[in-house]
Amino acid sequence: MFVVNGRYLTQKATGVHRYAFEICNKLHEMGVDFHVAIPQEIHPDYKFSFKTVKCGSLKTHLWEQISLPHYLKTIGNPLLISFTGCGPLNYNNQIMTIHDVSHERYPDWFSKNYYRFYHFMMPRIGKKAHAVLTVSVFSKSEIIDTLGIEADKIHVIHSNVPFHDKPSREEILSFQPDAGAERYIIAVSSMDPRKNFIRLAKAFGNVKDKSVKLYIIGMSFKAFSTPDLEKLTGENIHLPGYIPDDQLQKMYQNALLSVYPSLYEGFGLPPLESMTYGCPAICSDIPALREVSGDAALYLDPYDVDDITAKINQLLNDDSLRKDLRLKGLEQIKKYSWDKSAAQVYELAKRYM
Repeated sequence: MFVVNGRYLTQKATGVHRYAFEICNKLHEMGVDFHVAIPQEIHPDYKFSFKTVKCGSLKTHLWEQISLPHYLKTIGNPLLISFTGCGPLNYNNQIMTIHDVSHERYPDWFSKNYYRFYHFMMPRIGKKAHAVLTVSVFSKSEIIDTLGIEADKIHVIHSNVPFHDKPSREEILSFQPDAGAERYIIAVSSMDPRKNFIRLAKAFGNVKDKSVKLYIIGMSFKAFSTPDLEKLTGENIHLPGYIPDDQLQKMYQNALLSVYPSLYEGFGLPPLESMTYGCPAICSDIPALREVSGDAALYLDPYDVDDITAKINQLLNDDSLRKDLRLKGLEQIKKYSWDKSAAQVYELAKRYM
């Protein structure tokens, strides 16, 4: 038996939270003996059937650092797995997850308190944990370089798209937008400086086809130094904020293309989400996105506004390239599976249970 750190269930689902949630769902389907320790209140959006146990009266980091380890000690100090954040500093029998070390590479992208907390906690917990999970070979190399954690302790277990209602290959290839439908491109992510939406907005202003709209979809978080959203406004640029998965899936299906000009990633889900719904993807030419997207995306220089514009124009005007990327994307997404990732987690956990 092991316990999962359920603090992630208190927060609205983004990429790292979905990683935790989907692996827990799959572990439950596999019949694995575990439960998720949670604070008294969790976010109402989550629907699940795995077992949870409420413990402690504290919230946020205080719950994770005080209530959670106290609960674990009362039940015999079982193995703890944290799929997001860090985990408790004063608990030894644990496996932690580090999705990326962007706070170390680019501290200015984050609030000072966020940077100070993870700069202090992450290497200390990582060095004492049995193992560290991460989501890409690139992130593993970054963890070694910035945090000094031994390579043999770090295990790459991929993320995947969170959507379950996926269209078939045949449905994707035969899909036609409604006659007279809005023509738009889509960019999906949190309003985080590394997502590079200021340059994207500037580049989009120079796109030749002025009938095309740009939707930048995502939430703002206190942890990030949120970009000046006024700089993202412009003709044909829309910021709808967070939208639910079913609506997001339709947005991908009907989009001409997606663009993800991120400056730094540990994995990078949006291009894979785009491929899942047959939407040709443009993304930054950075190591993690190259690793995850392979030859199924068109790559841009995220620091060059002119190149971002050029790649958008190229894909808008090349039907055969969009078709080629759509086909390659359908092959690329086959490499990722929550079943495989959950099985890898369980095999690792059994070493320390």
